[in-house]
Amino acid sequence: MSTSQTLKSVINARHSVRQYDGETVIKPAELQKMLKTAFLAPSALNLQPIRALVISSPVLRQKLTAATGNTSQLTTASAVVLFVNDRENLNEARPFAPANGTKPAPATTTAALDCGLVAMQFMLVAKDHGYDTNPMTGFDHAAFSEILNLDTDRYDPQLLVSIGVAAQPASPAKHKNIKALVDFR
Repeated sequence: MSTSQTLKSVINARHSVRQYDGETVIKPAELQKMLKTAFLAPSALNLQPIRALVISSPVLRQKLTAATGNTSQLTTASAVVLFVNDRENLNEARPFAPANGTKPAPATTTAALDCGLVAMQFMLVAKDHGYDTNPMTGFDHAAFSEILNLDTDRYDPQLLVSIGVAAQPASPAKHKNIKALVDFR
């Protein structure tokens, strides 16, 4: 359900949430719709190497808590989305299938940037749909790969985003003054 808010109001309303209501269920079709819009984000050379694994199973999210310090986010969110770099991004194989035998490429800054663009767009779209989010980089990427049975030759976890309805309204983070961040020449 899109609220059709202005972009500025969506950006100003999005804050990181640490505790969700634990009750809200987001239908897979709605998550897919939000992710479809998120994946309209640009990527370097339009290679589109980022894939998303939606983890809604409470049992699986509980198993993942050992690999992160963000236990309440994993267990109370409606779902968490793991964004990964697909090193075989040029073929059209089904996502999260085993590697096709290509030699794995090292993780790159470009993949991290591409991931950030998709994830940020997802968080803004989610807010427009009335949901709260929180990005997480502080998780054990190798443990996530093992628990989720990801082919580490093909997939490189980049970012985890929790989504749901906040248990209580999130507070805006303190941001530096724009004069400390921007210069003109």
